[in-house]
Amino acid sequence: MAARYPRKYSREEEYEQLYNNYEYLFCSSFWGFEIGPGWFEYIADFLVKFDRYMKEKEYNPEDYKIMQIKNKFGTLRIYLAGSDFYINSLIAETEANANDCCIICGKKALGSIGIYTQMCEEHIKEF
Repeated sequence: MAARYPRKYSREEEYEQLYNNYEYLFCSSFWGFEIGPGWFEYIADFLVKFDRYMKEKEYNPEDYKIMQIKNKFGTLRIYLAGSDFYINSLIAETEANANDCCIICGKKALGSIGIYTQMCEEHIKEF
């Protein structure tokens, strides 16, 4: 389900469990989490808040399906089939928080490597 990173950084099982817990929030063509292990906490937090909001508003989940969660040019992107002001704010907050963090470990990022990814000093040296 998740992007491929060296085994010692893998969180594939956690991403799979997260998907299984919130499968009803994802569209049928969702390909998986195309992001690194360092952004897991941000995605988990987003899904909890999104799920809670959907239940509070009694929205039909079919109208607000998650289409894609990916790393695009070194930044987190979350795409939904439908949205409203709160959901847009939640997405913007999640993306902004993750975009300052290493895609591998989640620590404060030193900067981007080209246009492809954010990494901390330790992982820039490693990769």
